[in-house]
Amino acid sequence: MNELQRDMQYQVDEEKADTKSKLAMKKDVIQSSNESIQLYEDEQKSLQKNPKIK
Repeated sequence: MNELQRDMQYQVDEEKADTKSKLAMKKDVIQSSNESIQLYEDEQKSLQKNPKIK
């Protein structure tokens, strides 16, 4: 992501728009991954508290 942001200073407007789109997609993937991690961690905590419940 940092590389894409650095490259933007040398790009024309059309390229900047494409780069911004790529950055937004990467940020969405990161956010989705973080949410999945949080759900997994919450499930693990729940299972540790109640091991018989699946």
